[in-house]
Amino acid sequence: MDTQYDPGSLTWNNLHTLNEEHMYCYCGKDRNLTEVSLQCSGCLNWFHAKCTKISIDTNIPIFTNYKFTCKWCNNSSSESFKRIQAGWKEIGGCAIANLMLQQHMTESKAHKGDSIYSSAHAKKLPIFQYYFNKNEHLRPFVDKNWSSLCTERSRTATWWATLGSCLYSTKDLFVAKDENNRSASSNFCLVDPNLWNIRPGHFGVSHSRTPARAQREAVNNSTRAIYDSGTQDETSSSTITHPSSSKRQLTPFRSSSEQPGTSNSQAQSNRSNTVIALMEASSSSITEFGQSGEQNNLRHGFKYLPCQADKLFPYIQYRNSELPPYGLRLSKEDASLSVWISGDQLTSTTDFGFSMARANCPVKEGKWFFEVFIDRGGEGKMDGKDGAHVRVGWARREGNRNSPVGSDAYSYGFRDLTGQKVHQSRPTQYGEPFKTGDVIGLYISLPQLKKAVSDYQPKSPKRHRIPILFKGDTIFEYKDFKPTHQMNQLLELPEKKKEKKYWWQQQQKEQKPTHLQPEIPILPGSKIIVYKNGICQGIAFENLYSFLPTIDKYTNDDDLTEDDGSLGYYPAVSMYRGGTCTLNFGPHFRYPPPPDPELDLAINKPTMSSLSKTSVSKSLLSKQSSSSSSSSSSLNPHKKSTGIRKWRPMSERYMEYITEDVLYDLVDEIELWDWMLSQKKKVIPTKRPAIVEMSDGSLKKRKQEGTSRQEINDNEVSGFPVTKWDGSSYNKF
Repeated sequence: MDTQYDPGSLTWNNLHTLNEEHMYCYCGKDRNLTEVSLQCSGCLNWFHAKCTKISIDTNIPIFTNYKFTCKWCNNSSSESFKRIQAGWKEIGGCAIANLMLQQHMTESKAHKGDSIYSSAHAKKLPIFQYYFNKNEHLRPFVDKNWSSLCTERSRTATWWATLGSCLYSTKDLFVAKDENNRSASSNFCLVDPNLWNIRPGHFGVSHSRTPARAQREAVNNSTRAIYDSGTQDETSSSTITHPSSSKRQLTPFRSSSEQPGTSNSQAQSNRSNTVIALMEASSSSITEFGQSGEQNNLRHGFKYLPCQADKLFPYIQYRNSELPPYGLRLSKEDASLSVWISGDQLTSTTDFGFSMARANCPVKEGKWFFEVFIDRGGEGKMDGKDGAHVRVGWARREGNRNSPVGSDAYSYGFRDLTGQKVHQSRPTQYGEPFKTGDVIGLYISLPQLKKAVSDYQPKSPKRHRIPILFKGDTIFEYKDFKPTHQMNQLLELPEKKKEKKYWWQQQQKEQKPTHLQPEIPILPGSKIIVYKNGICQGIAFENLYSFLPTIDKYTNDDDLTEDDGSLGYYPAVSMYRGGTCTLNFGPHFRYPPPPDPELDLAINKPTMSSLSKTSVSKSLLSKQSSSSSSSSSSLNPHKKSTGIRKWRPMSERYMEYITEDVLYDLVDEIELWDWMLSQKKKVIPTKRPAIVEMSDGSLKKRKQEGTSRQEINDNEVSGFPVTKWDGSSYNKF
């Protein structure tokens, strides 16, 4: 190693950004905030850009979206440097950091390279407390230094709005000058304003201003890791990936009873190592959240899904297109605009009032199960304000996305703070409350439609859809199902009774006697069962309302009255003011239910006293080091049923749903082909996606150049230009 000092003898701080000797790089000289320095991903030492042989095109001294390896750590004895696409947290954080440095240099009348900005004077340098506005400061700065801050990111017309939303929602990184009136147009500063702490990956880690909350989250993470390691299903010995991050992998912990020759003290040590590994992985992994699809609210009464042109379908010409990540996940196309969803689309959160997100696949028949990890929820009031909350459950297509699960007759929910079950906005005492660190299991049983509905006749789905262009993407505009008059009637207040006055009847004026409750078709024998950390809470709901469309005197001509393939019950979660949860659709679960949950429940009916006892035994579990077998028995004292598993993980539903969708496309193609033969049509309508005009939300038809007016008039109903169809094309098909 050709150097004037021993890099291994340096004394570094915890973040590895400063050392007491003030020696860095190959040259062994001090580093300066106003000059570009790069941290090696191998040895974590810092190197002056001017001392390296790489070319860096940047006009700003502080940026974090790169990976650099010095020649000491590189096997080829040469340096490597690669720019990485920055997230909006990095873009906003680096922009504010550079503006803070510029502001201090202006006020101090300092120049580039002045000794006041060297690491030797880091303790003397005051902590900067400068606030910057998105429109006045950040927008022009980012626009000017786009290539340095936003490597490989396309500059959209509304990038500044996305940046403002990121500043507003990321409270653990950015603090507003007036937190009581925080908005995207507020003036922002860094929560951690010490510029010497900035390093690659710095803005991917939470910088919470409330140590108590950070400590509480660390305890919850460690408790969750203990449960993970102690209650993993013995049948699964492979490494299981944590649902909230594809980068986070843990080897299941095996207890001393499973490892011959391993003492209890060694098992406790292994368990502690598992906890440490999870906490380190949590701090190093970056969970990027993105807003749900803004096309969700283009037109009321419609839904929007991605599609693509396909030459294999010459008649319908467009088919549904599945976007990554592939698999069962939360649907950005079926979530409230207030919901933020992670990159793997399994974790969701919001900073506003209750907002709902549903999965991308429904269930119509059978027995299904999934889990929800409560990353943050069940908080009471803090400083006079409501804390974070999460509701979990099942919801239908017609359910309101801008309200919590269980707020209407189309969804069934379970509350965190009280443990109540909720349906039609009416809470009922049910089970134990849940909070951060808990795992909620949701089981649903739906009967076969042929047996449950007397006049049920399977039919080919009728999908009313057209392709449109929205911001360069081709999407289908579907007519969606609307809440019916009968279901809305269920939300009306019941007749007031003197002997029993519910909360929803308080402060209500005297009403006339209401009509009888409307008769809504149900699914006989259907039920929902909820589990908390493997403990059955009992049957939450029975005889669920049927999801099949109904026709009555209030049905309009333009209402959907036939299944379009999207009806059923969807896994659903709703969050409130920072509530965060991660969904696990299987096939591996932390607390899988018994093989036959309904039979097990019939054998062991839980009571509130037994639930309270198991919660006490669970709290003692975190203080004891016992084997996984004894841990699982203490978590659930009831005797579980044995036999063949009768339920299925929700992950198995995904390929079935995709297969059904492809089959529906084939049916649509054949039906259109058959109709054209019966009508002796000699033209094929060539569909061109309509363009969505965002100014008023209307649709604008784009006509193909060179098409005659007569050809357009031949298909005046659809508004699409047409092309001639001859026998050779038919024979080829």
